[in-house]
Amino acid sequence: MNISTAILALFGLAALAGCGAGRNACELPAGQEACARPSLSAGTPGSRIAAEQFFGNDGGSDYERLFLALLARNQLGAMDRANGTGPFGRNRLDVQNRDFQATYSTLQHLAGPVANAHLPPAGGGSGDGYFEGRWRVSRQTLYIDAAARPSAPRIFDFSGLQAHSTEIVVRQAGNQPADIEGSCDGALALRAGAATRTIAAGAAFGFHLSGEDDTVSLFPGDGLNRCTARIRSSLAPASTPLTIRREETADPALASLDSRYQRCPVPGDAGLDALERAFYASRWLSQTCAMPIGEPRLLRKSRDGFNAKVEALMGAPLSDAAIDRGDPELPLDFSKAPRLKLIYLSSLEFKADFSGRVIERLIRHHAALGTKVRIMVTDVLERDKDDAMLHRLAAEFPNVELQEYRWRADHGAPIDEQISQLHKVHHVKMLATLAQDPARSRVIIGGRNIHDGFLFHQPIDLTRYPDLEQYGKTDGFSLNYYSNWSDFDIEFADRAVETLAAQLSTIWLRDADTNLARPFSIPVRGDGPRGNARHFISVPYEDDHALEAYFVELVDAARHHIQIVNPYLNPTPSLAKAFDRALARGVRIDIVGRIDLKGDIGGKFLTALNKLFVEKYGDRINIREFKAPDVVLHSKIMMIDERLVAISSVNLNNRSFFHDSENGMMVLDPAFYARMKPVYDDYLAHSNPVATNVTIPWAYRLLFDEAWVSQAF
Repeated sequence: MNISTAILALFGLAALAGCGAGRNACELPAGQEACARPSLSAGTPGSRIAAEQFFGNDGGSDYERLFLALLARNQLGAMDRANGTGPFGRNRLDVQNRDFQATYSTLQHLAGPVANAHLPPAGGGSGDGYFEGRWRVSRQTLYIDAAARPSAPRIFDFSGLQAHSTEIVVRQAGNQPADIEGSCDGALALRAGAATRTIAAGAAFGFHLSGEDDTVSLFPGDGLNRCTARIRSSLAPASTPLTIRREETADPALASLDSRYQRCPVPGDAGLDALERAFYASRWLSQTCAMPIGEPRLLRKSRDGFNAKVEALMGAPLSDAAIDRGDPELPLDFSKAPRLKLIYLSSLEFKADFSGRVIERLIRHHAALGTKVRIMVTDVLERDKDDAMLHRLAAEFPNVELQEYRWRADHGAPIDEQISQLHKVHHVKMLATLAQDPARSRVIIGGRNIHDGFLFHQPIDLTRYPDLEQYGKTDGFSLNYYSNWSDFDIEFADRAVETLAAQLSTIWLRDADTNLARPFSIPVRGDGPRGNARHFISVPYEDDHALEAYFVELVDAARHHIQIVNPYLNPTPSLAKAFDRALARGVRIDIVGRIDLKGDIGGKFLTALNKLFVEKYGDRINIREFKAPDVVLHSKIMMIDERLVAISSVNLNNRSFFHDSENGMMVLDPAFYARMKPVYDDYLAHSNPVATNVTIPWAYRLLFDEAWVSQAF
């Protein structure tokens, strides 16, 4: 398939290359080679054109071809939104632009494989691969607080890995004005307000940060590996040294982890039943290869879940007496702490309360020793004190890097997408600690966030600590909400730790403009050793809702029994139809939920949605309500046919399958089910049957009759 010379005249070549309009680092003359790739010719095959533009090479590898299909699909979506075509109602053939039509056809051809739920196996062997294509916009934040350790030297590493443009947003975290002066070993573009200037290698630069949240953007050229600078303020008139380094040059071992992908041997379908085929299948969902489950620790109790994180960072748990005292400044004993190379903490929330302050102090200890720390949270759920705690940590220790996720709709996007900006969240839950002694590495996944509601039955008194949150008991749409949640996590302490950390790197190194993440694995032919556990990460609005298709396939594979623990019961239309098919063929479905979600954000709203589910399925599904008073069920467990177990962050609602990023572990192993059965039985013992004659206010019925409303939650 060929494409004309003047590609995408309507939007400019940058749209195909990935340099987004309005935030285009490629406009800055900083020597970023990927922003000056060769012009296209009419005789160049379309697949090669797209690969050159997305990756900077001809896209010849099997992994690159797979990734290219996702990128092409993403670009088609951007073109449809900009022109109102495709799912937005307008026939794309009505666009009277030859270059648009040629580009659209080429991208349709490249994105064609995404229409197939399963990926065909490629040739070549299994094992690890490493991706070096330059496809993304890299944007990271360097926090500056002149009052935070004003004289301590600081080192900040920026990542240009796989990036065609790189931006460092220097953001003031405190109120103390500061001046930064320095020079770099390569070209640098600097943007302050509306003014942009270019600094040659070796030339001096400087800028001023005048107040809280003031920002300046730096755009390092491809040849820039190191800047030496000084931070000057009234608190440090002699100035504080600051070193800015290119991460892939300064830490090649970390760059190798960040570049990794897996080549997964796929067993042939012969001899596999439907559940096994669903488990081993490769799909557009980001998945690890199947690996041995080992002997993970099951974390049912609240204190066990919190202490697992403490022990991963400190080497020992806190005593019950220490937790009971509720003192976030309690003495911490690091004598048994592991020496860590990397800490990943990904959570919906990281609150400035007892739990958050203790975890922050544990991270602070490792940061002071030089450990690289990467923290991902959701911006829209962070309050001022939460932000202040995390920004102060990142300002004091620039080796602590913070990403505050916020999804932004395209300009002119439909109303439902614009509303999504208020509630699309980062819902991946993981703490991964990579130790110098691999035996001391840990990874914890499940449903818990960093919030006192996962540790204490009632809000504890933190009024002595003005920098911490004092929760109130609220109901409705409030960020000062406090619920006591019953949840479940699982901890691994084997080779899975590094694998899951490498997979999370695909989210950390996502495209900053679109949140698109590269796939972590590709299927290859072979009947190699079959593991029984696979971890997944879902970004549903970028992977064509692959997680929804996966869950539908699992439910369709069930032969006799599905057991679920989940508090949110608003399945997507496709998943609801899968439940209907399962019930029609005689599959028993048992659900332990929490119908009354009072205390959660929008509790009355969510309760009405749960009641609609009870009204529809109460006479066909055995639905039970977790009965512990003033405790909101928060666990997300699904078990099928006494063989497959899913432990995840995934709620059975539209949010998890359409809006929020999610993660979890799938295990296909009757022995592991036997370990999980007592956990399920405990939930069952603390639940009561749900009456099917529910009362739902008419206002909620009218509201949820609008499909876009119910599909938003």
